[in-house]
Amino acid sequence: MLPIQTESAGKTDTLRRNALGFGAVLMQGITHIAPAVGLVLTIQYVVSLAGVTAPLAFAFAFLIVLTLGFSLAQLAKHHPSAGGYYTYVSRTISPRPAFLVAWLYFLYDPASTATNLALLGFFLEKTAKAELGVVIPWWLIFLPCALGITVLTYRGVELSAKIMMYLTLAEIAIVLALALNGLLKPGSGGVNFHSYIPSAAPSANGLYLAVVFSIFAFTGFESVAPLAEESANPKQVLPRAIIYSILIMGAFFMLSSWAVLIGWGTNQLDLFVSSTENPVLLLARQFWGPARVLLLLAVFNSILGTCIACTNASTRVFFAMGRNGSLPKALAYVHPRFKTPANAIWLQTVITLVFGLAVGFWIGPDQEFYFMGIAMTLGLILVYSAGNLGVFLWFRGNAKNEFNPFLHAVFPLISTVALVWVGYKSVVPLPAAPVRYAPFVVAIWIIIGLALAYFMKRAGRPIPGVES
Repeated sequence: MLPIQTESAGKTDTLRRNALGFGAVLMQGITHIAPAVGLVLTIQYVVSLAGVTAPLAFAFAFLIVLTLGFSLAQLAKHHPSAGGYYTYVSRTISPRPAFLVAWLYFLYDPASTATNLALLGFFLEKTAKAELGVVIPWWLIFLPCALGITVLTYRGVELSAKIMMYLTLAEIAIVLALALNGLLKPGSGGVNFHSYIPSAAPSANGLYLAVVFSIFAFTGFESVAPLAEESANPKQVLPRAIIYSILIMGAFFMLSSWAVLIGWGTNQLDLFVSSTENPVLLLARQFWGPARVLLLLAVFNSILGTCIACTNASTRVFFAMGRNGSLPKALAYVHPRFKTPANAIWLQTVITLVFGLAVGFWIGPDQEFYFMGIAMTLGLILVYSAGNLGVFLWFRGNAKNEFNPFLHAVFPLISTVALVWVGYKSVVPLPAAPVRYAPFVVAIWIIIGLALAYFMKRAGRPIPGVES
């Protein structure tokens, strides 16, 4: 039985104030984006879609996400809250669309810990078999990591933030060192810039799908927002952390993905895609020999860090929705000593275990990650678009004296159109299975959310708004 606490067991609804400074909040965004995972564990899939232009897919995704970041920063400046996009849409549009935004959000952060741990289990199982001839089932790696993340996030946001910072700095340094090796010792094809020529893509549809998946690689910048109530001076810290995390990760992905392909050899990318062992790990073996274990450490660090960041973000949204009645009030319980949303953390743990293990055994832990990556991104396109609309409505209505045509109209419009366009082109025509079923999962999820909102209204239970 889960240790669910009620208000009678220690009534408090206040998270720890001023617990996080700019550096910790910035690392929340960067860690959630997951630098090493975004490169080491996804570049092979992105190359299978976009070929040599995989770095271009990261570049297009970076530009789209940057415009989204500007919009989110504007909302974070005016509406700092643990609810993130749920709060923003509720205050700028209305509570009912905010409920649907939160419903779509449930496809993302609450499931992200599970999908990332499934991929970690798959990666380590495959690596142990190739390197040591030992078979360690992926779920034996999944379980202790999931429980360890629960303990860390339960005991306090400062502890988890400090661990995230050290893990992330280490993984970035290791991956950039490998990228530098690739540029200094290029493979077949030498140092070239074919990666940034659109016509070099094997197909337009493949490049679009690669852009969508690359947007997924960037997701996490918005996880800064739910830490508003635990951040010092959130109206200044949050917007800066959002933009800087996107800029840093944009430079990281564009440089490291290009350098890794150069190191492998752009004339041999067919071998990169078909490799049964992770090609980036093979490249590390070629350059570093036994020291390639550093790259394994970077991946392990990256996934644990991003899972901590995902859990911190999703549990704060659960907490905010429980606080105002959109979810059970028990989720608003805050541990009296650790000042963490204890019941929300237990709920997140259940989601991680049930979803991660069930889907991993069903379609495989690696396919769980790729399938959910597309599904999450398609859902987030609608979440981000709703936030963009909220920016325009808020500054045209409630903050006219601050209205800036570029920040509050042009950027939101450009990013929304770009998101919808690449989302559409990535699924028309449908990609190969099981990824081809991702848009149908999102559509069914939206229908369920609409049905819930309808029946709540029919039952006389209006969807609550957020706190003013």
